[in-house]
Amino acid sequence: MLTKLSQSCLVCKQTTDTSICHYCIDDLSLFDVERYQHNLMLAPKVALGLTKVNFNQVLALADYQWPLSKLLTGLKFSKQIPNAYGLASLFVKRCLTSMPELPQLVIPMPLHNNRYLFRKFNQSIELARQICKLSDLPMDTSIIRRCKSTSAQTNLSAAQRRKNLRQAFSINETAHKRLKNIDHIALFDDVITTGSTMNSAYCNLRKHCPHLKVDVWSICLTLVH
Repeated sequence: MLTKLSQSCLVCKQTTDTSICHYCIDDLSLFDVERYQHNLMLAPKVALGLTKVNFNQVLALADYQWPLSKLLTGLKFSKQIPNAYGLASLFVKRCLTSMPELPQLVIPMPLHNNRYLFRKFNQSIELARQICKLSDLPMDTSIIRRCKSTSAQTNLSAAQRRKNLRQAFSINETAHKRLKNIDHIALFDDVITTGSTMNSAYCNLRKHCPHLKVDVWSICLTLVH
């Protein structure tokens, strides 16, 4: 008989048999995705923060809040891979388990080669990889490419972000042939703030593959308060 291995909770560090213990999970304020039919664009607060986007389907775990924000920054800047598994497990359990129709493919948001060579790490790929393993979904990192080295988005206004991201993405013509036999995909990023980055990638995909249903997934959304 197999026994669960004990470990330290990623948040409170107490001994647990899961990445994030149930006490810490109970303290989280998570989106009620079932209430909004697994589409948070139907939630007024989310729609209010994403008024300048073309996509109409969003699925996320929670508002950008502690301790999820701490786990995300630890993954992004310190390469704390266990955080990816913990966050992915929570996303799959809370967002995907009851989802009536899963996409056929997940595409994580890419980094420009210059940034990737500097950081040697893409947190969105690490999160998407874990989500796909846990939900038995395929992932493809070759279809969409970040072809423009943009300035950091953090301190830019919404209008500046949109200008910064013009023609930032391109589609790999060879790889995107795979999409001809696919009807439904998910674009994934770790955090969505104004939606400008995701929208740029979304519009590029829809331009090349207008038949596609494209869901937008993220661990956290930065909501308007």
